[in-house]
Amino acid sequence: MTASPTPAFSPLNDLEMLLMAASSGGADERAAFEAAVPASKLWAVVAEEDAATDTLRLRTVTPKDGRPATAIFTAKERALAVFGEHAAAEAFDGRALLEVIRVNPAVLNPGQPYGVSWPPAALSAMIGQSLPEAGARWPTHLAVPKETPEGLVEGLTRAFSADPSVKAAWLALARWSDSETAGFYLDVRMPQGEAQLPGLMERALKGVMLDARLDAGVRTPEAPAGIGLEIVAPRD
Repeated sequence: MTASPTPAFSPLNDLEMLLMAASSGGADERAAFEAAVPASKLWAVVAEEDAATDTLRLRTVTPKDGRPATAIFTAKERALAVFGEHAAAEAFDGRALLEVIRVNPAVLNPGQPYGVSWPPAALSAMIGQSLPEAGARWPTHLAVPKETPEGLVEGLTRAFSADPSVKAAWLALARWSDSETAGFYLDVRMPQGEAQLPGLMERALKGVMLDARLDAGVRTPEAPAGIGLEIVAPRD
């Protein structure tokens, strides 16, 4: 963590107060800050060439070690201060953002008096995950899809809304670590886990002509909101 007396840095939210405390405190303060990051809103800047497309590609910075790192921020104002007032800054659920970017380094508040540089292992640790094994597949980009195959959203909504064990679900446009071809990712919250998912997917996709890859994942109902079209609104 870095801190310098200039330029002035007045905290804009609770996360920034914890960041300032962590920069000058000890292990307890750093632990409190890192615990708060996944539960907080984080900001990132969409690359200009992708701002009007379906693909979410985030701006990066290049630290001294020469490896590009995803630039993330504790407030929109911090992002605009670095990339300009017209930058396409967007807010994300912290855990969902870390889940997507964690295979690459990240820098929090680059160019600001208070910030953090995180290697992939540290990003994964903050959300209680381990780094993917070599050859594993994971989503590298998630975004709200502008277009979907005919009947897909309707079928998913009908099947998943009818099952009370499904506590929430989101459909995102996705790109994956093992392919440049875009597909879709269904992010589901249900306590029973993946056991019921095949049956639900079979009912949802009946009669749907799916010409793109569709992957699904399950997390517990307590997990933060996902990215994409809301198929099932969060419910008890």
